[in-house]
Amino acid sequence: MRKIFSFFGLFITIFLLASCEGKGTLEIDEPKGADVYINGKHIGKTPLKTELREDKYTITVATSPYDLETKKNVQIYYDHTTKLSFKPTPKGVLEINSKPEGAEVLEGKEPLGKTPLKTKIDVGKHEITFKLGTVGTKRVVNIEYGKTTELFVNLEKAVLHFNAEPSDAKLIIDGKDYGTFPQTVELDAGLHKITVSKPPYTDTFSLKVKKGDEFNITYVLEDVQLPPVQAYGPITFTPDYKYLVTMGKAGIYFWDLKKFKPQISLYDPKDVRNFDKFINFAISDNGEYVAGIKPIRKMAYALKDKDKKHDKILVWDMKTASPVLSKMYLMESKGIAFSKDNTKIYYITSDGIVKIADRKTGDIKAEISLGEEYSFSKAKDGKIYIGSVNGTLFVFNMSTDKVEKTVNLSQQKINDIEISKDGKYLIVALNEGKVKILNSNDLSTVKEFNFGMPILSANISPENKKLAVGKIDKTVDVYDEETGKLLYKIENLRAPVISLVFSTEEILITASSIDNPNVDIWKNGHLLKKWVQTIE
Repeated sequence: MRKIFSFFGLFITIFLLASCEGKGTLEIDEPKGADVYINGKHIGKTPLKTELREDKYTITVATSPYDLETKKNVQIYYDHTTKLSFKPTPKGVLEINSKPEGAEVLEGKEPLGKTPLKTKIDVGKHEITFKLGTVGTKRVVNIEYGKTTELFVNLEKAVLHFNAEPSDAKLIIDGKDYGTFPQTVELDAGLHKITVSKPPYTDTFSLKVKKGDEFNITYVLEDVQLPPVQAYGPITFTPDYKYLVTMGKAGIYFWDLKKFKPQISLYDPKDVRNFDKFINFAISDNGEYVAGIKPIRKMAYALKDKDKKHDKILVWDMKTASPVLSKMYLMESKGIAFSKDNTKIYYITSDGIVKIADRKTGDIKAEISLGEEYSFSKAKDGKIYIGSVNGTLFVFNMSTDKVEKTVNLSQQKINDIEISKDGKYLIVALNEGKVKILNSNDLSTVKEFNFGMPILSANISPENKKLAVGKIDKTVDVYDEETGKLLYKIENLRAPVISLVFSTEEILITASSIDNPNVDIWKNGHLLKKWVQTIE
C-alpha cells in the first residue's frame, strides 16, 4: 500500500510539471473590446490574458471585419509575460492569382504567400511583386475599405491593352491585322513592331516586352505643329535644307522636321524676359552666320531717344550658336542680308535706305537710298531682291553695292519674294491680287496668275511643279505650275499666311505673322498629323 501511494504521488508531480512546462503569458489590453485571433483562431476579446507554449505566433486584433492589425512571428517565451497593444487600421481584401499558379507574392520585402491568395491589407496603394523562377513583375493596386480587389498576372506572356483616338484606326502587330481599337493582346517576350493606321496617317513603333508585363497603351492622332514657342514667319530653310528656320517667342529657331523639335535656338542673352521679339532674320549663304532684327519698343524707356524707333541687330556664329555682335541703331529696319563673303551686313529700313555695315564691328560704312518705301526682301548669291510698297522690284548687287536693275511689277505693294530652289525663278506675291514668276536673270515674266484679292505669300515647290499661294481670306491654294490647275485648297486657317515653303513636293509649311503666331505643316492639303504613343 505504501508503494502504491508513493507511485501515485510521483505521477501527480510529473503531470503538474508537464502541464506547466514551456509556457509563457500573453497580455493584450488595447484596444478594448476587440476580437483576438491567434494563428487564425478566435480566442476571445480584449483585455485578454492567456498562456501559450513557447513558440512564434501570428496574432490579429480586430475591432471590425475590416479594421484590424496583424503581428507576425510574435515570440512567446517560457515563464515570461509578453505585453502587446494593437492599433487596427482600415483594410480591404486583395485576391490574387497568376498563370501559372504558385508564384511567390510580396509587398516590398514582406512575403504575402503564393498564388492563389486572398488576404486583407491596408487601404491605399500597394506595389505587389510576383516571382516565379526567373520571371518577375510588379503591379500597383489601390485597395478600398471593405472591398475586394482582384489581381491577375500572366507570367507566361505580356498582356497589352490598346486604345486609340480615333478608335476606328487599325492596329497591326508584327504584320497581323488586329482590327480597330480597343484591343487586348497577349504577346511573347521580345521586340514587336506596332503599326497604327488611319489613312493617310500611319506610324510604326517598336515595343519590347517581357513575360509578366501588362501595359495600357494609348495612341492619339495629334496635329503636327511647332509648339510651344509660338512660331511665326517669315520662314525659310537653311542653305543645306537641313533645318526649317522660324522666329518665336524667345528667339530664332532651327527645326528638325523629322523630330518636330527645335535643334538650335538663338536668343538675346541680354533680354532673357523677351520683352521685344525678332521681326526678321538672315542666314549667310554658307550657313556660318545668322543675323536677327529686334525692334526695341517695350524697353525704349531705357534709351536716350526713347521717342524714336531703335533696332538691335544681333549676329550669331553658328559654330557656337553664340552672339558675336549685338548693337543698337537709331533706325527702323525691315530687311537684312549678308554679303557673299560674310564681311558685310545690309540693313534695309522701312523708308527704303540700304545701310551697309561691317559684319565684325557693326559700324555703318555707307548708305544707299532706293527712293521708295520698303515692303519685302530676299537675298541669295550676292544679290538682294527688294520689293517696295509701290510695286517696284530692285536688284541690289552686294559686290558693287549698287542697284543693278529695277522693274515695276505693279502699282501696289509687293508682299512676298521667294527664290526657287534651283535659283532660276523669283516668285513675287502682289497686293493687287497677282503672283508673277520671273526669270531671276533678266526679271522677265515667265508666268502670271490672277486671283482678284490681295496675295500675301507665294512659293514654288523644289522641283518647280507646284505653286502655293497664300490669300488674305485665310486660305492657301496649290496649283499645278505647268497647267495652272488647282490641285487642292486649304481653308479656315486661323490667320492669313504671310510666308510658306515646300519641304518636298508633298509637304507644305505655312506661317502667319507675329500678331497671330502659328506654323502648320501640310501633306497634300491635309494638316499633317502623327500618332503619339503613351504607355502606362
